Amino acid sequence: MKSVLLFLVCFFLGVTVVYGETLYVKDVFEVMVRTGPDRTHKIIAMPKSGTPIEILEALDIEGESEWVKVRLPDEKEGWMLAQFLVPGPPKQEIITRLQGQNRALSLKSKSLAEENDRIKRERKELERALSKRTQTANSLSESFETLKSESKEFLALKASYEKASKELGTKTKQVAELENEVDGLRNSQTLRWFIAGGSVIIVGFIIGYASRRPKRRSSLL
Repeated sequence: MKSVLLFLVCFFLGVTVVYGETLYVKDVFEVMVRTGPDRTHKIIAMPKSGTPIEILEALDIEGESEWVKVRLPDEKEGWMLAQFLVPGPPKQEIITRLQGQNRALSLKSKSLAEENDRIKRERKELERALSKRTQTANSLSESFETLKSESKEFLALKASYEKASKELGTKTKQVAELENEVDGLRNSQTLRWFIAGGSVIIVGFIIGYASRRPKRRSSLL
């Protein structure tokens, strides 16, 4: 009988009540939980809107709306009118929850925006550092190419210098040999001139001597 009455109450009130199910207090100013299923019983609790309520039992009393026995979150048990219960959290509770979630999302969005700004700043710093390093690398590359080119020129100049030095050494040796030959020829020519001069002097002396001797008279005289 109690089950039938509970079904009828839920049908007309638009609330599906199941034993052991958790319902919620509606958006009302005052909801009273009493020790018994009528208004004459003592009030033992006044749960706020959105409080989850566990259904234990339902009762129909003539002249009164349906009453249900409930268990509160603090384990207190009592009776209250079923019309103040809804299957889900009340609108105000949902609004409050959504507002809280919205605030949390706003804070998270702000945090993400700040993080995004920080990442952008770091990215710009990294781009500047990369650009600077790229310029440095290009400068070093140009310096290396210049040094390599100058090194090639230096090596070529060194090779030319060594070749010229070698040729100069050869020419110097040849010149020295020629000078020795010239000196030899010069000495030989001087000797010849000396011999020739001496011969002339001797011949002259002989001629002079011969011309100063008295001529012999002929024995025929």
